Amino acid sequence: MIVFSGKYRKIELFIKAQEKGESLLRLFEGECEIFRFYPKTSDYQRVAIPLKTEEEYRICIEHATVSQMYLCGNDDILETGIKYLMINGENMEMFHVDGVMDTPIREQYHFTPFVNWSNDPNGLCWYKGYYHLFYQSNPHEQKWGRMYWGHAASRDLIHWKHLPFALDPQKEVLESELLTGGAFSGSAISMEDGIRLFFTRDVEQIGDSGSIRQSQATAWSRDGVSFGEEQEILPALSLQGTDVNFRDPKVFLLDGKWYMALAANYCGKAAALLYSSGDLRQWTFTGPLLQLEDPDIPSLECPDFFPLGDDYVLLVSVMDVKVQYGAKQPVNYYVGEWKGEKFRASCEGVCDFGENFYAAQTFEHAGRRILFGWICDWQKEHEIEKHGAYGSMTIPRVLSTKEHRLYQTPASEVYNLLGEILVEKEQCARVELEIPGNSYYSSISFSEETSFEILLAEDGEDFLKLVGCDGVLELISTRMGNRPVKFVAKTKRIRKIEIFMDRRVVEIYVNDGEAVGTKLFVNHSKRGIFEASFADALNVTQVLVRQMEAIWKNMLCAQKD
Repeated sequence: MIVFSGKYRKIELFIKAQEKGESLLRLFEGECEIFRFYPKTSDYQRVAIPLKTEEEYRICIEHATVSQMYLCGNDDILETGIKYLMINGENMEMFHVDGVMDTPIREQYHFTPFVNWSNDPNGLCWYKGYYHLFYQSNPHEQKWGRMYWGHAASRDLIHWKHLPFALDPQKEVLESELLTGGAFSGSAISMEDGIRLFFTRDVEQIGDSGSIRQSQATAWSRDGVSFGEEQEILPALSLQGTDVNFRDPKVFLLDGKWYMALAANYCGKAAALLYSSGDLRQWTFTGPLLQLEDPDIPSLECPDFFPLGDDYVLLVSVMDVKVQYGAKQPVNYYVGEWKGEKFRASCEGVCDFGENFYAAQTFEHAGRRILFGWICDWQKEHEIEKHGAYGSMTIPRVLSTKEHRLYQTPASEVYNLLGEILVEKEQCARVELEIPGNSYYSSISFSEETSFEILLAEDGEDFLKLVGCDGVLELISTRMGNRPVKFVAKTKRIRKIEIFMDRRVVEIYVNDGEAVGTKLFVNHSKRGIFEASFADALNVTQVLVRQMEAIWKNMLCAQKD
């Protein structure tokens, strides 16, 4: 394999030995071998090799498998991103990026990893002109595994550049066939001279939940790309009353003091704990922010606490529970007051009435509280495809409160992706439309209440519909098996609906953020459909449908440079 370094100063790859033959990685500059590495068989190892710029190299890989290989190390990497050379053992020169990205079950304007697994968004922050998104990742397969932190950066919250992986699993995990774990979820603090990450280190024996040990750690970066100086700040089982669930630190500054919200089981109850610190290294337990009384909930996950207007808001992802209509594992919000380092909730609700929203995290920039959530897959609808991606992030949402209720609206930058107008009507009883590409936006508004039904997607005999009647809005999917589940938005009256359909994902925004629902629906065709019928046409003030542009095509340009 011949590689021209261009302006890149480093090559990174994940390599694993095959069972037969002597595994070997060699790098040649001209006829001179300048690097040799013997990979092991237990798991993929990350190898980084320095390069000269504007040089040609030859890479030889013998009896080994590479999951990802890319060029990096250039000064303007936040603008260019990494340059992929190989994914899943295949040379990138053998196919085009659009063959990876432009598939029926790959989102076009929601963030996804380039290939393989992703889950929780982590470390959201703004630093020196760029938004940073970190996320849980298995770089090697489309399934959960030993956890890394993937990393991407953006100038506009929408178009992202993939960056080198920020955190790896621990050495003891990578070198053992009996252990799993890695770098679990956490947060980031943007400072004047760098970014500080906070995250959970998990280690456990495969198949033995009682062996789980979760500690909190911090790492530092001066350039926002390379992270080191890792230090443990809260050991596993360090707080009396907690069990093996002890994770997902969210660090924030409040009233001039540093705090950390931490997910746990405390004294037999699922809880969000609060710690405080004067230096971000020594942490003191303050008390629980929240404890749930349900003994069947093993733990909360991914807590987030922040001021919002005159209110204070706590977000928690709730494990192993169903909400009123049967949807699994919700993200709950609590709105209340903060006084004397204690939070008192006066209102609570569910952030998303779909079933594919979890591990939400927020950050503040330029006066906006911005949220990303993981589009999860509890129903196991994901299908493995060559060079596919599991998991994506919601479009960025801006948060506010009204009468102590949480509102979520699409960030204004999302609307810059609006393309060709396909339909724009008013006072209509029916709209039927086929949408090439199946990535579209729709806005529907009403002057008065009317019942309606909108077919959003169909795949064979399966369908996804949005139905409104007597102020009740419901998403209906035929892909729920025998589960008695409904996806219902709690509103008194339906005035406006915004629909963001993106291949296998739809996000529904009701009444300018009063309710939001996220739903997966795998469609094996790029053919999109929008069929709406309204009982009272006179009450329909607008039906607008527009194409949405893909966000990955700027990445395609970078790969061709």
